[in-house]
Amino acid sequence: MSSFTEWIDTLRSAARLTRATKTILSVIEADPDEAAYCSAQFLADMAQVNVATVVRAAQSLGYTGWPTFSAEIRTRYLASLSSRSLYLHNRSQGRLANSIDKDIELLERMRDGLDEGTLNRMGEHIIASESTGVFATGSYAAPGMQLAHVAQMLGYPVRLHSGSVTSMVNEVNLLSSHDCFVAITLWKSSRAVVQLAEAARQQGATVLVIADRQTALTDISDEHVLVPAESSELISSLVCATSAVQYLLGCLARHDEERTQRTLGRIDDLWGATSAIAED
Repeated sequence: MSSFTEWIDTLRSAARLTRATKTILSVIEADPDEAAYCSAQFLADMAQVNVATVVRAAQSLGYTGWPTFSAEIRTRYLASLSSRSLYLHNRSQGRLANSIDKDIELLERMRDGLDEGTLNRMGEHIIASESTGVFATGSYAAPGMQLAHVAQMLGYPVRLHSGSVTSMVNEVNLLSSHDCFVAITLWKSSRAVVQLAEAARQQGATVLVIADRQTALTDISDEHVLVPAESSELISSLVCATSAVQYLLGCLARHDEERTQRTLGRIDDLWGATSAIAED
């Protein structure tokens, strides 16, 4: 059973659904590629219902309407594809403008739907922790690298762990109730990171997650934010995850302006002393 089918089954079992909603879910399950990109009217025609029924079905499943439900269908469908299938799905695009336009669309969706308060609380957890480990794998570790690197510039003990599972195990074993475990997971979830998050939580660490959809990882988190990540290219877009990280870093910097300026001043001095930065 695919992850997409499992998600549809979860929706079916989550509430008492009308016959029309069950029909709509069956249509989505039967042709997820079409359902992921079609309009509410087109889906209504496929299910032989009216468009208002599609909107009510989305709302009954916990979404604000068709646009948010449609975005979730796309995210779930793309996450169910293999790397080769995702490439074949997107290969007809091939234009820079398409890639840029897609990222702009994702950022607009994120701006309208993301809870700023959650990011603020995540920042507060990192500030209060004795240490923070950022756990991410593959290319999706890139936003984690930015988070760890700049947080260290600001004087916070934040470190990225993206190597072998055994090294990640060692790092999680050192966590306590005074620490934070941050996971960044897009498109495919690492089974190891999920299991390590559970271990960190059992040890009392605060679990924070940046993801593109609800998963077992977000379910066990203390705080999480969902960022759009669908792409018109080979891999999922990192733009929104990076934007969320940039805001988090701003939270850290604004927490204590005097400390921030003092710490960055020392960084400037060390850059000069080591000739680490080339002068233009």
